[in-house]
Order: sequence, then C-alpha cells, then structure tokens
Amino acid sequence: MPELPEVETLKRALTPLIVGKTFDRAVFTRPDLRFPIPTETLERELSGKRLRGISRKGKYLLLEVDSGAMLWHLGMSGRVTGRDTPAPQEKHTHAVFCFRPELYLHFVDPRRFGAILWVPKGEGHTLLDSLGPDPLAPSTTGQTLYDQARHCRGPVKNFLMNARRLAGVGNIYACETLFEAGISPRRGAHRLSLKTWDRLLACLRKTLEKSIAAGGTTLRDFYSADGTPGYFAIDLAVYGRENAPCPACKTPVARIVQSGRSTFFCKTCQK
Repeated sequence: MPELPEVETLKRALTPLIVGKTFDRAVFTRPDLRFPIPTETLERELSGKRLRGISRKGKYLLLEVDSGAMLWHLGMSGRVTGRDTPAPQEKHTHAVFCFRPELYLHFVDPRRFGAILWVPKGEGHTLLDSLGPDPLAPSTTGQTLYDQARHCRGPVKNFLMNARRLAGVGNIYACETLFEAGISPRRGAHRLSLKTWDRLLACLRKTLEKSIAAGGTTLRDFYSADGTPGYFAIDLAVYGRENAPCPACKTPVARIVQSGRSTFFCKTCQK
C-alpha cells in the first residue's frame, strides 16, 4: 500500500509537471473505484481550469483549482503515471487526465480501493475531516502525540497506524520507526513519557524523510509519476525480514500479528 512517503514523492514529482498547466479534459474508462468517481462533476469543474497547486494531507493528494480540489487516494495498489497518449495502456486504468500542452496522467488501480473525488472550495470532506495531525507538519510535536496517547490503552504500534491519531503512517514505517526509536511495538501508548514521544516523533520524521529522499519503497505496486519505482526497500531494517539478523545486534527479527497486521521488530533492541 502506498504510504505517506510514496504520496509525498508523487506530489513532488507531479508539481513541476502539471502545476500551472490547464486541464483539457478527463477520460473515465472505469469509474468503479471504492467510491464511484463523480465524473460529471469533475468534467464540469476541471475542464479549462488552471491547476493552482498540489497539497497533501496524510495519504491524500489535493489537486487545486479555483473552484475546489480533486482529491486522490491511491488505496492498496493505485499509482499515477505520466504518458504521451490519452489511450489507456494498462488493463486497470480508471481515469486519464489530459493537460495542455499535451500531457496525460493515467490513474491505475487494479484492486480498486483508491478514490478520485471532488471537494468544493471552502468545504471539508469526511475523508479528510477525521484525520489526525500530519507527522511532517511543523505544528505536530511530541506534546501533541503525548496528549492524544494519554487515554489510549492500545499498543503504540496501533496508535501510530490510527489515522485519527496520526495521519499517513502505515505498517512499513510504523515498524521501521519503532525499531529506530528502540521501542517495543507492544508497549502501551499511554505509558510513554513526553520525552519518549519526542524521540519517537523525531525517529518517525527521520524515517519518513529518508524514504521520501529515496523515492518511496520498492513494493510491487508503487511507482512515481514518471513510472520509476522507489528505492527505500533495500534499507528496511526489520519490515518483512522475519528471522533475518537484526542489523544492530544480530538477534533474529521477530514477527507478531497486531490488529490483523504483521509487526516486525527486534526483541533485544526494542524495549
């Protein structure tokens, strides 16, 4: 699943490509995503409009025009690639966005958990309104997370992955961050001190920024806007490495299941 770094990477790749360009038209080949694509609304609101900017909130992208923003979510397997033709090149192409001069963005999503929606200017959206703070936002501090976690009785791993608590952190980066911080994924979120939350947030930002700089992770479904994969997966310390030696102490990496998701960690280094 594309996580925050993958979405931020896509945003940074798209910005010089399309910001300032004009939407010509949109071609919807399969509007049957998790939420039906509002094709008529998007065609009406985007046609002939200049793209003013692209912003990110958690794992969501907002492509902004004067009257509002088109909201994208990549779901489990979505990707966006630039092409030199509006003709769909892949079986699971759901939409093609055509810009002037000729540039075509293809939204591909084999598993159909992604979203292409419309947010009118000045209005919120239910998918965005419930999101917690963004870990990369300067306004997010260790105190922010400490205050939220005080009444949270679940493990810290679940806290990190709860989008209502913290936007955009998925399984890969939760595992990697907890390893970097030396914190067991089993520890109760409410038991962490303010000092520990400061350290954890610093490690989370370090992990996310490292991945963004490298272009995201090389999981099979993620590609950047130019079609190239990310390159962070080779540096993963624990995720997906069950029984491999811990890079710090050589203890075999352990795997447990938390809330139906695999958690990878080092029993020696993480307390």
